[in-house]
Amino acid sequence: MKISIQTLGCKVNQAESASIEGMLRDGDHEIVSARDKPDLCIVNTCTVTAKSDYESRQIIRRALRSGARVIATGCYAQLRPGELSSIEGLDLILGNAGKQDILQHLSSITSKERCRTTNTGAAVRVASPDFLLAPMPYRSTRSRAFLKIQDGCNFSCTYCSVPHARGRSRSLGISEVLRSAERLYQDGYREIVLTGIHIGSYGLDLSPQSSLSGLVDGMILSCPDARIRLSSLEPQEVKDEFLTAMEHGTVCSHLHIPLQSGSDNILKLMNRGYNSTYYKQLINKIVTKIPHISIGADVIVGFPGESDKDFSDTVNFIRQLPLSYIHVFPYSKRPDTAALELHDHIPEAVKKKRVEVLVSIGKSKKQTYMEKFLDREVDLIVEGKSQKEEYMNAISDNYLKILLPAKGLQSRQRLRARVFALSDSKLIAQPLIF
Repeated sequence: MKISIQTLGCKVNQAESASIEGMLRDGDHEIVSARDKPDLCIVNTCTVTAKSDYESRQIIRRALRSGARVIATGCYAQLRPGELSSIEGLDLILGNAGKQDILQHLSSITSKERCRTTNTGAAVRVASPDFLLAPMPYRSTRSRAFLKIQDGCNFSCTYCSVPHARGRSRSLGISEVLRSAERLYQDGYREIVLTGIHIGSYGLDLSPQSSLSGLVDGMILSCPDARIRLSSLEPQEVKDEFLTAMEHGTVCSHLHIPLQSGSDNILKLMNRGYNSTYYKQLINKIVTKIPHISIGADVIVGFPGESDKDFSDTVNFIRQLPLSYIHVFPYSKRPDTAALELHDHIPEAVKKKRVEVLVSIGKSKKQTYMEKFLDREVDLIVEGKSQKEEYMNAISDNYLKILLPAKGLQSRQRLRARVFALSDSKLIAQPLIF
């Protein structure tokens, strides 16, 4: 069967889609793009914002119009299957736990006639999100591998519905992670991105208890020529051991540390567990130790009760920080979250203007950071062909997008290069010959 997988949202969803692809290929199915007239489309949805919900529904409807049968899975399917049930023609709504048994669910829908009544007739298979993690196959055309080591979250940020969709924090056993990493390394991946909903809590639920730093130490030994990248870490979980590994070049010198607000008042309403002083001291400590590091942050604007002063505090705070990029999101009402019950919700027009202000600051910070690397060497993984035919895309250990002359290069290749130009928000580099 020809199957297309379309993925929305975070790196965890991307890792899970790659595992779904691995299971389907092992089951002798052909993976194709949505443009290649698939028999079946699997849409791995996201529900982190109202926009994510909307985009998930649009992709599902587009797949149905193409004539494909459709399975909707992911966090939106997990949390609000009733909303998806209104989409006529949808075959199956599958919760996050069902991703690990995708072949069985596939058999259940392909063995029945397609329903084209006014009522969708979609089957709903949504179980508890607190399922045990298991090693999964991995197949992807990406140049970097996303290895899911953890799922779920024990935090209770007032704006976030992800704990409802993903359950409590659970970790994949350390020996299973190391075996999976070794397989990825043997398959030619030279960068492995450790992903999860809350990877800083990795290993705390295992017996005997482990930790993310212990796992990283094991990976350094078992995959000596691979780059290890950490996905998002909460401010309270950035350990000195990670910074030491970055100094030695075994862990990528890149951290994504969510901020969410520069106002202590809003951070308290969000239940983030730290204040702006803690965050600022952490960032300055990291940059002092590793001056070339790339640090990114998430920021939510328009949270309920965010006054002009709160927003001004956030703007001034971010301007002071040595960040290399920021991801800016307008606050989005999420069902079953504490923030929904707060007073003083911000008008959409105000949120839009505030987003524009921070996006502009983010662009300036990114440009300043990129310019620092002109005429410097960088450690690169080749990703694939650029829109400019004579170039290949590459990504540096500190998360810079780089263009390389394409001649003689292959995807997943690791090399060093010297940056010599900046054009259209991308650096251009020349590979070094040893």
